Amino acid sequence: MGRWSRDIDLGDCRMGLARRKVVTVLRSAGAVLFAVAVLTGCSGGIGKSPEQAKQSVVTFVEGSTDVVGDGWEIGEGPRLGKCGVGLGQGGVQYVYAKVRSASADPKADVAVVERHWKDLGVTTERYQTGGEDPILGVRGRGGPVESSDFRADPRGYTIDGSSLCVPGAFDKMSLEGQE
Repeated sequence: MGRWSRDIDLGDCRMGLARRKVVTVLRSAGAVLFAVAVLTGCSGGIGKSPEQAKQSVVTFVEGSTDVVGDGWEIGEGPRLGKCGVGLGQGGVQYVYAKVRSASADPKADVAVVERHWKDLGVTTERYQTGGEDPILGVRGRGGPVESSDFRADPRGYTIDGSSLCVPGAFDKMSLEGQE
C-alpha cells in the first residue's frame, strides 16, 4: 500500500505542476490582453475614416445646438487636429464649435444638453465658475465623440466637440487642404 500511496502522491504533484503552468500561462495571456485593451482604449475611431470622424462631430454639435434652440453660428471648424491612435501611431481628429447669445435660463439649458448627451452615451460632468455671475456648463466624454463642452456663459453660449481619433496623416491632409 505504501508504494501506491507514493505513486499517487507523485502523480498529484505532477498534476499540480501542470495545473500551475496552465494557470500561469492563462494569467500571462490575460495580462497581455488587458494591456492591449488599455493601450488602445483611446482609439475608439479605429475603422472609421477621417471624413466619418468629421461628419460625426458635426452631427453631434448640430444635434446638441438643436436641443437648446435657434440662433447658433459656427465658431470654429470643423478643424483638423493631431491625435495619437496608439503606441506611436499618429492620427487625426476634428474640432467643431458653435456659438450664440445666452438665454434667460442657462441652468435649464445645461440640463437639457446634459440629458441629450447622456441619451447618446456620453459621460457628463457639470461645472460652475465662481463669482457674482458664474458660468455654468457641462463637459462630456465618450459616446459618438472623444470630448464635448457646453459653456452657458452669460455673455454667450458655446458648444464644442472633438471627434474620435482616427488613423490619418495630419501633415499630408493639411497640405492637401483636407481640413
